[in-house]
Amino acid sequence: MATSSQSPITKVQQQCHHDDSHFHLPFIGTNRAKDHLTTQYNGKWSMRERFRRPAITADQLDNRMRELEDGRGVYRKRRYRNPDGDNSHEKYPDLDTYYSTNKEIPRRLAVQATPEAHNDTRPRHWGLRKIKCHSPLIIRLADFCLNPLGYEYDDEGEDYDDDDDDAIPHEKQKEKKSLGLVMRDLCRRILHVLASTVCTILLAWIIQLMLSIQIVTAPWTDDGSTEPYAEYENVQWYWPKHAVNPLDQAPNNDKPQSQVARLAIPRRLVVKDAATGQWVAKKTNGLRDPKTGLLPPYIFLSFSRANFLGQSDEALRPFFDRVAESLLAHENEHRQDDVPVQAFWVDVYCVSHASDEDRTRDVHTICDAVRCAKRVYLVLPNDDPEHKQMWGARIWTLPEVLLAADKIRYCFSSPPAAGEGYDGQVISRPHELTLTDMLESFWPGSSPESWKEDDDDEKDRRLEQKHEEAISHLINHYSNSTTLSELQLFTCAVQALAERAEGKSTEGYTTTDLAYAAMGLLAYRITPNAADNAFQAIARLSLVNDSNRLLERLACLWPHPAMKNDQEQDLTVAGSEELLRNIADRDQYSVHLWDIQPMCDVVGIGDDPFTPTVILDRCRAIPIRWKDFPKVKYVKDLNGFRATVSQKIVYCGAWFIATGFGLFASAIALLFSVMPYYNSYDNSDDPAPRRQNEVEPAMYLLGVALFMGCGWVISWFSPWAVRQLCNGGYTGVSCHLVGFEGTMPLGEIEKAICGFDNNRFSYAASSTIFSKNLRHDKVRAGRVPGEGGWAAEAERLGVPPGHRLFTIVDTGNWTVSVIAAERPPVVALICGREGGMLRALLCSWRFENNCLYRECVVRMRSSLEHLATPNDWLKVSLACQGDVARTRVNHRSLEKHQKPAPSPQIAV
Repeated sequence: MATSSQSPITKVQQQCHHDDSHFHLPFIGTNRAKDHLTTQYNGKWSMRERFRRPAITADQLDNRMRELEDGRGVYRKRRYRNPDGDNSHEKYPDLDTYYSTNKEIPRRLAVQATPEAHNDTRPRHWGLRKIKCHSPLIIRLADFCLNPLGYEYDDEGEDYDDDDDDAIPHEKQKEKKSLGLVMRDLCRRILHVLASTVCTILLAWIIQLMLSIQIVTAPWTDDGSTEPYAEYENVQWYWPKHAVNPLDQAPNNDKPQSQVARLAIPRRLVVKDAATGQWVAKKTNGLRDPKTGLLPPYIFLSFSRANFLGQSDEALRPFFDRVAESLLAHENEHRQDDVPVQAFWVDVYCVSHASDEDRTRDVHTICDAVRCAKRVYLVLPNDDPEHKQMWGARIWTLPEVLLAADKIRYCFSSPPAAGEGYDGQVISRPHELTLTDMLESFWPGSSPESWKEDDDDEKDRRLEQKHEEAISHLINHYSNSTTLSELQLFTCAVQALAERAEGKSTEGYTTTDLAYAAMGLLAYRITPNAADNAFQAIARLSLVNDSNRLLERLACLWPHPAMKNDQEQDLTVAGSEELLRNIADRDQYSVHLWDIQPMCDVVGIGDDPFTPTVILDRCRAIPIRWKDFPKVKYVKDLNGFRATVSQKIVYCGAWFIATGFGLFASAIALLFSVMPYYNSYDNSDDPAPRRQNEVEPAMYLLGVALFMGCGWVISWFSPWAVRQLCNGGYTGVSCHLVGFEGTMPLGEIEKAICGFDNNRFSYAASSTIFSKNLRHDKVRAGRVPGEGGWAAEAERLGVPPGHRLFTIVDTGNWTVSVIAAERPPVVALICGREGGMLRALLCSWRFENNCLYRECVVRMRSSLEHLATPNDWLKVSLACQGDVARTRVNHRSLEKHQKPAPSPQIAV
């Protein structure tokens, strides 16, 4: 066996040796690709020490390689088609990437991080580098002269309260300082003044020197025009799977998605055969009244197979014959019409099994059969609450009873045991039933009154997330107690059906069916597509119905994280479970989906197997810079008194020093010009040298000393002057979104960006989930977390364990936001607004499929909208990249375990 398996490989190797351009060994390419991936995760510094590579274990490396494989299961180089349509760039999809607007190619993501983040040993997929400051040298030098010891005074600048009542506690707080603390503070201040004086005398002249000889230019300016954020360029080149307009779909899929709903008459009804006396299913075309063309009146029997486990259709048919006969007799007892009811509908008879197409059509028009029925009867084995809940857990039963709100009854009857006849079958008398009666008995846990029966953790979660009673809202709507808007009706229906989507093996449906079950409640229908997943089916249903741009709002929603563990989640589509199960709930910002006003358009639905993707148009984007802090513009009104004095100090001192250097150069030149010399060609008999010039160079040197001394004295005030010229307000700043991994105090952030701390930065108010407990009592401003810091606050908010803390700095308005995400987002997409602020999706990016993955949703200031770059089509995943990666790895692991091993006899 070994010999036979080796011989074909040897021949191929010989062929490859002769002509490498036509033949290659797949396993050699795979090994080479794996070696490349191993290098990118070896934990060492990259070339030119741009960043330190991440380090992961061997098992994690295998999972990463499996995640990055293409559709054929091969890890290889991939191409990226840039906004200009050029796809010549090719690279391995190893680490996370961002789009470089300078080079117009995807580049590996390098993230600056705090020392605490560097010590975090959890696996990551991006490079790390130290935080680097790009502030001008003269600003850093001025700050060092003014504060060489890094002494920080007691910051009272965060006291936003101006009321007289608030001043009393602060005075008492000052009185509580002990004498020892006062003396220690006094000594520190004296030491600070002495060190600052010495450093200013010795080093401040360097500022004047650099400005005088134009080594650097002045970083301040009086140009108050605001610089917009950097442009973000991207475009989706490939056709969506489904689109609003057929012209936006692939050429082989030119059918429109929209189809106006029309009532579908049942194709079959069960009637008693006149010749045999047996109940048989007949086509409705032959049952219509020859004069009026109307269908005969019929009743609808609703049941769940979970209540009758182990019973086949053949066994259930005679059982339902007896039940229907009894119910029809009861129905005709009190019927006032002349025409009796002599037919019924039940799926064991009326759902065709001739073909998948016929069966699908019959199943998806069950709601129309309910609409046309004279009465709907719920058939249960007994009055046990467990059987009622089993019936309520079926995905199709909820739309059935909602559409039959005023014509519901139920009865009890059980099929006979094996070997027994149907003569002893007992059928209870039908009971009247309303939707309100069914709420607590058939769907327990759907209202706050029933939450008291839950455990404490589940009760707290429901109350904290303000979990909506979707079924209760639907029942009130169809009972005419309240009126839901079309958007509320759609979201409540989807959430209610998604909550029923458990135990699919028992109920016998797929997650895709919940879209078709909800379809019966809406005005427009979609053609069933077996290739759709649950999210794609719901998205199609939303596109064709007038659902008030549900998908656009859903993209801006930030639902609570899933409470289930990975084993319990439906991993068909990453993130779809929490999207659908919480679609009608308040999100993490306490906002309903219908409270969001979209600012973009969903033009299509992506064809991605493991992630819910949509194609967005007309959204605005801002890139997020991670590699370092950029240089910012320092804007100052130079007409004020302080600015005028500061300019005079800086430029006057620079003029004195420049003049001194000029005089020194002149003195040196003059000194050489008057030096005595002898001429060897002079034939004169006088050996005395030529007579020297009467001008003395010493006078020039004295002038040099005078000018340099004046410049040196004036330079003592230059650190103060530089700080005054660089402490401008919010107007005219350079706008950037800058991020780093971890958290830092505001003073350190400002010093890293601006060169010195002037208390300009503040935490953005109500921008992230951390703002919930960290807001000022009266002023719209954020606060620093208390004991335990940001990590304790993240744990208190229930941030998932795999998420990290990242800091986003907005230099446009000097605000800082701390977010929790699994991966660093590289772009902010502005897609909606609510509550007076914008909704921005912070997304990571994969270049091989040009897809943006929603890692977080934040709220941003409204004035930022027109400073961002408008974009055309962008493909956005509503699941984060980590969830998609785990889903892809799980599916591919299952596929590889299910596939048989290749035979060694097969040649390569």
